[in-house]
Amino acid sequence: MRALEFYLDAIGPEKLGWYVDLQSDYDPEGYKGVEAELRPLNSQWWAKARADLSDPTSCILQLEQHANQVGGFHFEYYGRQPETLDMPAQQDVVSAVSFWLPTEFLEEQGPARVRELATAMARELPITSGYVSLAFNYLVRFREVVQAVHEHCFRYPGLDVHDLSEASMEIGTRVRGAYWLNFYGQPLLGQLGGAKGLRQQLDSREIAVETMGEEKVLVALGEWPDSGDVERQSEMRPYRALARILEPHLFGERHRWFGFSREQLRRWQRRFLD
Repeated sequence: MRALEFYLDAIGPEKLGWYVDLQSDYDPEGYKGVEAELRPLNSQWWAKARADLSDPTSCILQLEQHANQVGGFHFEYYGRQPETLDMPAQQDVVSAVSFWLPTEFLEEQGPARVRELATAMARELPITSGYVSLAFNYLVRFREVVQAVHEHCFRYPGLDVHDLSEASMEIGTRVRGAYWLNFYGQPLLGQLGGAKGLRQQLDSREIAVETMGEEKVLVALGEWPDSGDVERQSEMRPYRALARILEPHLFGERHRWFGFSREQLRRWQRRFLD
């Protein structure tokens, strides 16, 4: 809730106008088929959103900018069910949260402001890993969306193909990859050698390793995010250096994820390694 308040203070609460009202109880296996209605985010539905986040059992919460189109502002949270913590089959299920900013926010307010906001939110969250990245912007995986991502992702390897719900069901303590801003907490941070170990392995003027107390670090790859446009021969050296360190801990999406063939998926997941 505190992280969401930081976000709202930065963007203005009016930028989120709609509450996605799921017409069913939370079911992590079957929620994809649940129908939803959009409710105007008035005081009643803001109270409902805050109550959702305080639910001690589980939570799925989505807040949107627009009712009928993709917007640049979006909040999404998947809270795992606490009773699954001791279930071996559910050990890789995690809670996950996503905050969207439009590219215009970055361009108008600058990368330092985005970094400041992300760091403030990361301090509030009990994260194993988190990141800030340029990303393909979509809400529903329509065929046209999949086609557009396939057409452009290998030209712009610095853009994230985000998939919060599916990753949260399987990622555990692994990490999705190397991004512009990377936040690591325990136990992953210890496995990476801590802040000291990361500094020793990432000895570059383009990379900053910043401690956030004893349990978290920020690894920043340059002042601005890099789309990695291959037609401009972007080398993305900082991203490649971090990816090599992360390789033993990388989370790999399953075959046919986002319509990728096995060969395409391997190429995407190893875009900074091969």
